[in-house]
Amino acid sequence: MSTQRTVALGAYRNLLKAQKQTFGADVVALNAARAKTYVEFNNSKNETDPNVIEEKITLANQVASILRSNIVQGVRKEEEVDTDIYKLKFHPGIELGDNDSIRNSKGSHRKSKKQKASGGCCGGH
Repeated sequence: MSTQRTVALGAYRNLLKAQKQTFGADVVALNAARAKTYVEFNNSKNETDPNVIEEKITLANQVASILRSNIVQGVRKEEEVDTDIYKLKFHPGIELGDNDSIRNSKGSHRKSKKQKASGGCCGGH
């Protein structure tokens, strides 16, 4: 078995494990995620370009990482059938941030109002 094939199978298993951890007992979501994963990997099984294969393996591992660290599932509370009250199911490894980190980075990727008004960094004025 080739090294790239072994790495691809590892990425496939990694993604399936991340899906199981994230979606747990939600059979509908788990089956949908597994079906999508199967289709995507199956569609690429005859790929021969090593660069494309490497990109797809990297993408699969990134998706698994996001599932493990950034996705939580909400489950409707049984006793609250008539309302939309959900309980979040956190699993080990979930990344918990705070609003301060979002506020501090909020403007770092945006142009300031002054730059927008004057035409930006390369402005026409």
